[in-house]
Amino acid sequence: MAEMRVARRNPFLEGNFAPWRDEGDFQNLPVRGRLPAELQGTYYRNGPNPAFDPIGRYHWFDGDGMVHAVRIGAGRAAYSNRWVRSKGLLEEFRAGRALYYGLLELGRSEGGYKNTANTNVLFHASRFFALMEAGLPTELDPVTLVTLREYDFGGRLRGPMTAHPKIDPRSGELLFFGYSPVAPFLTFYRADPKGNLVSTEAIPGRMPAMVHDFAITEHYAVFFVCPLMFRLENMGSERPVFSWEPSQGMLWGVLPRNSGGDQIQWLECEPCFIFHAMNAYERGNTIVVDVVRYPYMELEQLEQRAEELADNAATLWRFTLETKIGRVWGEKHASVSCEFPRIDERMTGQRYRYGFMVARSPNAPATEGLPKFTALAKCDWQTGRTELRDFGPHVGVGEAVFVPRGATVREGDGYLLALIYDELRDTSELHVLSVEGFLDEPLAVVELPHRVPYGFHGAWVPGI
Repeated sequence: MAEMRVARRNPFLEGNFAPWRDEGDFQNLPVRGRLPAELQGTYYRNGPNPAFDPIGRYHWFDGDGMVHAVRIGAGRAAYSNRWVRSKGLLEEFRAGRALYYGLLELGRSEGGYKNTANTNVLFHASRFFALMEAGLPTELDPVTLVTLREYDFGGRLRGPMTAHPKIDPRSGELLFFGYSPVAPFLTFYRADPKGNLVSTEAIPGRMPAMVHDFAITEHYAVFFVCPLMFRLENMGSERPVFSWEPSQGMLWGVLPRNSGGDQIQWLECEPCFIFHAMNAYERGNTIVVDVVRYPYMELEQLEQRAEELADNAATLWRFTLETKIGRVWGEKHASVSCEFPRIDERMTGQRYRYGFMVARSPNAPATEGLPKFTALAKCDWQTGRTELRDFGPHVGVGEAVFVPRGATVREGDGYLLALIYDELRDTSELHVLSVEGFLDEPLAVVELPHRVPYGFHGAWVPGI
C-alpha cells in the first residue's frame, strides 16, 4: 500500500494571514463616529497576498503585493484594492497557477525571483510606488492603483531598492540603498526633490547580509548590518539561503550623506537583528539610533512557528554610536514586544519625542511565534513612558500611520490610522485615533467591506 502523505499546514495561509483574492471598489463606507475634517487624502497599506496557491515552502514575505486604499474626504470614506501586477504575476495569471518559488527556496525558479512589490508604499516627486527590497520600485497610479511599470530612474538605478527609503523633510531628498549577495554588498543613492537620481555610491562592505532598513540624520546615513548572512552557495539546495551566523558579529556603518561610499566608518558590537528603525539623530559627537531589536533571527523559524520565538521577542532599544572612539552601546527602552515603529515623519533625522508601534499586550494569547499584535504602543522619549492601547485578545492590529493635524502644528499633534481585524467577526476596520487622547475611544471607525489580510507598511498621502 502506498504511503499517504499529509500536507503540512502553513500558518501564513490561514486565518487573516490567508489571501483575499477579490479586487474591488466601494463608496460611502459606514463610519462610526466622525472623521476629522483635516483628513483629506488616502491611506494606503501594502502586504503579501498570493494570487495562487504557492509551490514549495511558503513564507509570509513571499506573497504578491496587494495595495489597499482608503480614501477620506468631507467626512466620507471609500475603499479599493488591487494586486501589484508584476511581470511574474502576469506570467502566473496567463498560466493559471504559481510559477515562482519563494524566499526559502531561492534558486529553484527558472525565471529567478519575482518582484512582488509587497512590502511598502512611497509617494515622492508626484510618483507612487510599491516596494520590496529585492527588486526595482513598481510605479502605480495613485488613484486607480493600476500597475504602470518597474521604475529605474531613467536607467540610472541598476539594482534593487530598499523597501524603506527615507524622505528628508527639510531638503525633500529621497535617500535609499540596495543590498546584494555579491560585492559591493551595499549601494547608497540620493534622489533630488524632483525625483532625479543624483548620486550612486558603492559602499565597501564586509559581509553579504540581509539589510532591511537603515536610518538617516541631518548629515549621515546609518546602516545596521546584522549577521543574517546571504549564502549564495546554498541557492537551489535544502540548506538555508539566509543563515544566522552570530560569530560574524554585527556592524554599524556611518556614512556622511554627501561623501563617497569609501568614507563609511564601521563600528562593531554584539550581534542582534534589526528589521526596522524608528528614527535617528545627532547629539553632540554621537548619533542616536532607535530600533526594534531581536536577539537573533532565523527566517526558517518564522515559517515553522518555532516555540523558540517566544524567547526572541522584539523590543524597542536605543543605540548610541560614539564615532570618535568607535564605540556602540545600547539599552532597552521598554519590555513590551513590538514591531513596525513609526513617527511623525516631519521629524525624520531630527531629535524627536514620540514614536508609535504595534505591540503584544502581556495578557495576549500565545500565537506560537506568529507576528500577530493585539495593541498599539505610544512611546514618549521625553518622559520615558510607553502607553499601551490594548484592543483585546481576539483582535489583530496593523501598523499605525501618523497624520499631522496641519502642516505647521507641533510634533505629535494629529491622528493615528491603523487597520484593525476582529477575529470573532472576521471583519476589518480603519481606526482613527487622536494621539493626544491615545487611550480614548476612536474618533472614527471606518467599516471596510471585507477583511484585509495582515500586511506590512502603509502611508498617508494628502490630497489624493
